[in-house]
Amino acid sequence: MTTTLLDTKLAEMSDARARTLELFSLATEEDLRRSPGFGFRPVLWHLAHIGVFEAYWLLQKLKGDQPVDDRYERIFDPIATPREAPVNLPTRLEMEEFLARVRSQVQDYLSGATLDETNPLTRGGYVLDLVIEHERQHQETLAYLLHLLDPARKRRPANVEMPDAQAATDAILQPETSVAASPVMIEIPAGRCTVGASWNSFAYDNELPPHAIELQSFRIARLPVTNGEYAEFIGEAGYTRRELWSTEGWACREREGWTAPLYWEREGGAWHARTMFDTVPVAPEHPVGGVSWYEAEAYAKFRDGRLPTEAEWEKAASWDANENRKRLYAWGDESPTTQHCNFDLRAWGTTPVGSHPRGASAYGCLDMTGNVWEWTGDAFAPFAGFAAFPYPEYSEKWFDGDHRVLKGGSWATSASVLRTSFRNFFRREFRIAFAGLRLAEDA
Repeated sequence: MTTTLLDTKLAEMSDARARTLELFSLATEEDLRRSPGFGFRPVLWHLAHIGVFEAYWLLQKLKGDQPVDDRYERIFDPIATPREAPVNLPTRLEMEEFLARVRSQVQDYLSGATLDETNPLTRGGYVLDLVIEHERQHQETLAYLLHLLDPARKRRPANVEMPDAQAATDAILQPETSVAASPVMIEIPAGRCTVGASWNSFAYDNELPPHAIELQSFRIARLPVTNGEYAEFIGEAGYTRRELWSTEGWACREREGWTAPLYWEREGGAWHARTMFDTVPVAPEHPVGGVSWYEAEAYAKFRDGRLPTEAEWEKAASWDANENRKRLYAWGDESPTTQHCNFDLRAWGTTPVGSHPRGASAYGCLDMTGNVWEWTGDAFAPFAGFAAFPYPEYSEKWFDGDHRVLKGGSWATSASVLRTSFRNFFRREFRIAFAGLRLAEDA
């Protein structure tokens, strides 16, 4: 590994850590030490887990050291310690001291390290990217968990223009009001495309190997489903119409008592939503979020459509037929900016659909990168030729038939995770992700 590459990775690690600590500063330690709900671990647990992961891969696996702290190794291992177990956690200060100790040892080791380019774990800095992406993905998880906290119990970041207070004040959404128009559908012609990570850069095992696939023609919505469109589903009794739901989805809806997306509540006859730092009128032009796969499936049936398959979504988002190649991002290979999409906690919430025309895919689809994750119809499963690397717990453990693939990223997703090949995956009843949907139909 060249010094330049090593310096770049260390700088990325430093930047990621600064963002992590900023997120933990949004709430008090008292609140961080509690589970935010739905059986999740206390938010604070994630702080030391990030350090344990870094120490394991860079100091134990790479350097050959013993664990930095046996107690931390046990408490902050998600496999060894179930979600309900971590209750007597160290203080935040102690955790930050642990992170600093780990980082100091990592920097000392890497300053004199020569990484073997013949080893797939170290080639091109793979293991460093693994640690960086792990921390960035946990930052989005932290955003999910912090979103569950009462807005009044969080501190607004300084010098950030918050869109929450700007949510539609001129169009308060009534639950029975018909605001949806027929979505503009784009026809994607039949033909071959590439699915999976086809670039010489970091990718998880489940994105590999890249492979050509032949698809029939189909149609996909130009934009994701909006709050306004979803409100029509609610207003026309979508949550109580058994014929719209699968057997499993209906059982889950009844068990959980779902009547609207997560965070939506009626106030004075109108829909309001809890955002990260406010409760505001639901903005009809923003993408709907906080819906499970079951709800997305029922909504699609309500519209006489369906969810796109993972391959369909990926083709519509990434395939450039003119150049006969797959794009890294929907708009091309240029690094994401705020002109392309809503990402990386830049806005601390969703933006109106279609607000980023420079982020259009080659087929003209908008918002396929950032804003909200989009459920696909497919179960999370291995591609042909899949090989678990460097550990089975990231992907292989979750090929269980229940997890579904989500694509595209959200307003909280870091730039490096926005690649069109990235496969997010959650259980079908999962609602706390910043996730919505886009309609598809047969051509």
